[in-house]
Amino acid sequence: MDSENDIGGGFVLGAPTATFTPEGFSEQQRLMAQTAEGFAQDVVVPASEIIERQDLGELRRLMRQAGELGLTAVDIPEAYGGLGLDLVASAIVADHLAVQGSFSVTFGAHAGIATLPLVYFGSEEQKRRYLPKLATAEWIGAYALSEAGAGSDALALRAEGRLAPDGTHYLLSGEKMWISNAGIADLFTVFARTGDKISAFLVEAGFPGVATGAEEHKMGIQGSSTRPLLLREAQVPVENVLGGVGEGGHVAFQILNAGRFKLGAACIGGARNTIREAVRYAAERHAFGKPIAQMGLVQQMIADMVLALYASESAVYRTAGLMAAHSGLDEFAAECSIVKIDASEMLDGVVDRAVQIHGGNGFVRGNRAEQAYRDSRVNRIFEGTNEINRLLLSGMLLRRAQKGRLGLMAAVQAALAELMSGTATTEPQEQARKAALLIMGLAWQKFGEGLVQEEEALAAIADLLIGVYRMQSVEARAPGSTAATVIASEALDTIEVQARRALAMLSEGDALRTQLAWLRRLLKREAVNVIALRRAVAEQAIERGGYPF
Repeated sequence: MDSENDIGGGFVLGAPTATFTPEGFSEQQRLMAQTAEGFAQDVVVPASEIIERQDLGELRRLMRQAGELGLTAVDIPEAYGGLGLDLVASAIVADHLAVQGSFSVTFGAHAGIATLPLVYFGSEEQKRRYLPKLATAEWIGAYALSEAGAGSDALALRAEGRLAPDGTHYLLSGEKMWISNAGIADLFTVFARTGDKISAFLVEAGFPGVATGAEEHKMGIQGSSTRPLLLREAQVPVENVLGGVGEGGHVAFQILNAGRFKLGAACIGGARNTIREAVRYAAERHAFGKPIAQMGLVQQMIADMVLALYASESAVYRTAGLMAAHSGLDEFAAECSIVKIDASEMLDGVVDRAVQIHGGNGFVRGNRAEQAYRDSRVNRIFEGTNEINRLLLSGMLLRRAQKGRLGLMAAVQAALAELMSGTATTEPQEQARKAALLIMGLAWQKFGEGLVQEEEALAAIADLLIGVYRMQSVEARAPGSTAATVIASEALDTIEVQARRALAMLSEGDALRTQLAWLRRLLKREAVNVIALRRAVAEQAIERGGYPF
């Protein structure tokens, strides 16, 4: 039976009882990682210049090669030509393929949000018709939810589907925007209004009334295809309704959970590859008579990158293990939002430091650090912006608590009672968790059920929760390690600043002064020489020529 700490959102109640980590990969999982990494380095990287010229024929060819290795079939059941593996394997593939941004997006859109709707919600007939083709990448898939006025507010869409008079098909009209893979897709999962509800449709590119517009000219991921999908009375057979009429909202949100999780995994691979390039450059580039890798401030940047990746990687694989152990995609929706926010922001920090380490060379078009910098930026927008995901994260946990599915309020009361009694823990991850509970409790006292409308408060809570989840994940992976010590020390510094700001938003006068005193007592800790510890991490990375864990 699951511990309450290991259910969705349970991390706010305490540390995990067991955590999946990369060190726990099975032999099969290690082989999957090696296969994906080998394909990425030996096939995708050499084709990078061709990909970036947006050679869509080359993209299709590469996808078919990935399909021949089974990389596009991981999530598909064996009965339909897939490998039938779990979400850990899926994360491993997304992670280790992510060495070239445009290809990673193409692959992720196809194998993730385009294929999973069929896997989870398709009828038997739909699965048999389409999944074998998607498994081999004979057909490429795309996911068409967003519209010009319906991006993060996905259900504000205006595309409509009406049943034809003869009852044999739907007529879809509307325009979908920013559709990854649109220029090479054979099958689109399209969301449209049917009356006052939303339905999902499986739309073949060859159906009458289906067309795509011109390619978007993007800041990054320039080799991937991004076009509008144009629906002009598109004729879609009634048997191509996915999940039932009116069930499209449920389908969309469930698949976005998976998309956020997989995006986080891909950010891990992108960061690992970027660190490898930056460390190698720092070892080769000389200034003032020595490699810049020997310079203290360069080492601190390397340590920044390595430690940020270590924390995000720990969170991603912890989530993968939890999701693999449970059925359905909604149980760990909050954790999927955490992973998406954390990993995308981690990657932005990594690519920024990589450009800095490369100096002027990193600012020149064609340098891999420059390309990674541009490619990374979209991840904070994909699958719901990070701002929207912060609101979802806090809101989901509060709603779970209100429905009695999460013992959040009891945990808040216990934390407040402990603070008022004068007792305090010295365990860093518990200090962080109780700081988050303090802010959640005070926010609930101030706003009540109206808290779900207070965006600044929800975002502040989300940032605290992300810090807690990262700290727990690292400590469970490597208790007492150098990495865990540094990450915990620096996370508590950040959490203290965040919590102080939140308290000032929630209280004033004597109440605020009392609460700040609680916070100081709660977060009391010894100073840690993080500079020396970070230098040791950087030296380990330099010695190994990249990410050392």
